[in-house]
Amino acid sequence: MPTRISSVVVATGGAYPTLTTSRFQFRPFVLADVGALAALAGEHRIADTTIGVPHPYTTEFARMWISSHSTAWEGRRALHWAALKSGDDRIVGYAGLNKIDDARGQAELRFWVGCGVERNSDAAEWSAAIVEFALTSLNMNRVYALQLGRHPKAGRVLAGIGMEREGLVRKRVFEGGLVEDLVCWAILSSDWQRRMKS
Repeated sequence: MPTRISSVVVATGGAYPTLTTSRFQFRPFVLADVGALAALAGEHRIADTTIGVPHPYTTEFARMWISSHSTAWEGRRALHWAALKSGDDRIVGYAGLNKIDDARGQAELRFWVGCGVERNSDAAEWSAAIVEFALTSLNMNRVYALQLGRHPKAGRVLAGIGMEREGLVRKRVFEGGLVEDLVCWAILSSDWQRRMKS
C-alpha cells in the first residue's frame, strides 16, 4: 500500500498548503532557511543529479528563489516545500510541484534529498505524498517527472511510487558541462486510484 498523506492543510486566502506523512512534514521555505538551503543544495551530488540546481548554490540564489515562491503559488504555477523529519526543525531536502497547468490538469514532480536521510525510501515517501496531493487536492489528471538518464536511482524511486516510464528524450538538457538524456515518467489519476485500492 502506498504511503498516504496523514494531514493536508490548505489555508484560505491563497496561503501555502502544508503536508504531513507518518515520518515527514512539508512546509513552505522562509527567508530564515536561506543558509540551510544553500548548504544542502550546495552539495555537489545534488547539482550533479538534479535538473536545474546550479553549482555553486549561493545564499543569494537561495534568497531569490525562496522570495519567488509566494508569487508562484498565488499564480498557481508552482509549489515548493522544505522537507523535515517529523518533530525536527532541520531541513533534510526539497519536494515540489513545478509547471502546474490547471488547464491541462498536469504538474511536474521535483525532489532532492540531502544528507542524513535514507535517500531511496525517504524520497519515495516524499514523492508519493506530493503526487497524492497533486492528484487529490489540486485535481491534477497527470503528474510527471524528468530523470537524468545517468541517474537510475531516481528512476527506481519513480517506478516504486507507480509512475510509468513514458520515453527517452536524447541530449535534451545541458547539466554540469554535459549534454544529458532525459527519461520522462508519469502517473495518471486513474493509475493512482487503482494503486490505492490494491
